[in-house]
Amino acid sequence: MIRGKLLIAAVLGMILMTAVSLTVAAGGREKTDGRTVPYVKIRMSEYQNFLQNWDEKKDPLLYALISTPAQYQALFHPAPTMPSRRPFAPDESLYKKEQILVVARVMPHPKNVEEVFEIEKMIEKRGSLSLYYKFNNPEPAADWRGKIYLAVRIPKRSYPKIFFFENGRPVGELNAAAGQWSVPAAAPRMD
Repeated sequence: MIRGKLLIAAVLGMILMTAVSLTVAAGGREKTDGRTVPYVKIRMSEYQNFLQNWDEKKDPLLYALISTPAQYQALFHPAPTMPSRRPFAPDESLYKKEQILVVARVMPHPKNVEEVFEIEKMIEKRGSLSLYYKFNNPEPAADWRGKIYLAVRIPKRSYPKIFFFENGRPVGELNAAAGQWSVPAAAPRMD
């Protein structure tokens, strides 16, 4: 009888120690890795528009956090063609609960534009946002160059800083706390 009680106490003690260890480990991981941010990828063909031109020799990478329709219009321009019925931009109601994170490059146009950028993870840590993505340098499928981008919808939050990591290396930073929302800088149109 005493042996049974000792065995039960020992097993309960081991379970409790394991639970405490897992809780501490999870807490430590939360502090070092941050919180995963949910996202929805926007396909390049979802809207009937194109990304504005920029000096890609000066800024090989364009990146932005779009929080308003005016900011979207500053970066993306409508591309009216017939008979497409796709919208030119997201509905304005999107910006009540979400914002759009964009990364873009100019390159020889590849076969599958959707495979050029691959999201590895998106983390919020100490209020700042970090986007980790893989850039898969594609085989060109055409002789012409185009603007290929990754765009994702994320929950609307105020991030003082947004960091961009390409293939594990830091490639850019937005200082949203200072009003910076795009690199290169773009002024939203007010029309």
